[in-house]
Amino acid sequence: MDGWQIETGNRTRGGEPRRPFAVHLAEWLVILVILTSFYVRSDRTQDSPSPYDLLMAATVALTFLFGLRFPRRLGWPAALWGLVVAGYGIGAMDALYMERVRPAMMTTIYLVGTFLFFASWVYADPIRRLTQIFWAYTAAATLAAALGIAGYFVLFPGTEIFTEYGRARGTFNDPNVFGPFLVAPILFLGWRLSTAQSLRSFWIVFPFGVLILALLLSFSRGAWGNLLFSGLIFFGLTLATSKSYLQTMRLIGFGALAVVVMVGVIGFALSSPKVAALFEERASLVQSYDTDPEHGRFESQARAFAMALEKPFGLGPSQWAMINRLDTHNVYLNILVAGGFLSGLAFIALMLITLVRGWRAIGRDSPEQGLLIVVYAVFAGHIAEAAIIDIDNWRHFYLIAGTLWGVLLAVEERGGVRRPVLRAASRVRQGIGSAPASGFQA
Repeated sequence: MDGWQIETGNRTRGGEPRRPFAVHLAEWLVILVILTSFYVRSDRTQDSPSPYDLLMAATVALTFLFGLRFPRRLGWPAALWGLVVAGYGIGAMDALYMERVRPAMMTTIYLVGTFLFFASWVYADPIRRLTQIFWAYTAAATLAAALGIAGYFVLFPGTEIFTEYGRARGTFNDPNVFGPFLVAPILFLGWRLSTAQSLRSFWIVFPFGVLILALLLSFSRGAWGNLLFSGLIFFGLTLATSKSYLQTMRLIGFGALAVVVMVGVIGFALSSPKVAALFEERASLVQSYDTDPEHGRFESQARAFAMALEKPFGLGPSQWAMINRLDTHNVYLNILVAGGFLSGLAFIALMLITLVRGWRAIGRDSPEQGLLIVVYAVFAGHIAEAAIIDIDNWRHFYLIAGTLWGVLLAVEERGGVRRPVLRAASRVRQGIGSAPASGFQA
């Protein structure tokens, strides 16, 4: 059986199945795990697990012991991840730095395991689980963002540890990971604002502004582009799936409010000469270290692709950075050069299948449609940013990808009326839609 095995004969007065204590305990454990995701810092010379990793391993074991099951239709992504890992193993047979292979393989297998867990977890109860995960994720991100801001402006003694090279990094090793970590909570809070039913919900503007400011202060060009790209996808898809004129107007109103908040936050930040100077430097699409003829990012990527053609079975994981003395800064090339064409093509196929299946699921009328759009937009933003940075070891990427697969499988299995997304947008523009504004309510 897929998902949790709940005794349907034991019901509450409202007629809903009574949730076993084990399920409640597991939900609180998952929330605790997500809350600890704000802290991902370690000695870069060592492969030491974070509190998130330790709690995650224990939670996965307990939830499957309590009765969680893999969805049968999760086979395709599981098989493609298996091919990625198999390619790594084949390439590792001739690895030059064998001591780096085992930790890298263990990390990859662990992260794939978290993907499968989150997919199974969300599939069993999509709306409830996604809402729990995103609120916990937002709380963790807001804490990390607040520390990053405090460090950047040195609001308290010792907070400078939350910066690196004049950029906010919060409780992460790298500003370029810290920034993208904040994208999903920003879109989630934006979605909550777009569905707000009363003025009381406008407290969300405060954490929304904190997250925007922290992402700006990370000075990560990739994170800025990630937010812009995923935000456009979110806005476009929510507008395209709107079911009424009122809902469309509310979304446009939210968009205007979000722009006002972002402009206000950016204007406040740029009033500081320190921020303005670094912003001017980082705002350029191409930096000097990108185009350096010997050690630049683009030159390194060209060498990586040439090596992949020379070694089609790969070099093994964590080898190219040692050989080249510089990372690829492109996850597709990184996986290709590590696991050869087997790993590279399997990973690209997985990303494309996820985009296609997610798009189709969004086109179905479902209670999860609003949350699904949020997760889909964030996923699309991350795999676009992956062209300029290695994301294969980002814990939150596997969280996003896993939750996306969990909800899309649930929507596919339940079925429902499928409406082409672009056609739905046309109907709204023509004023045909007359359904109540419920498309984004969780």
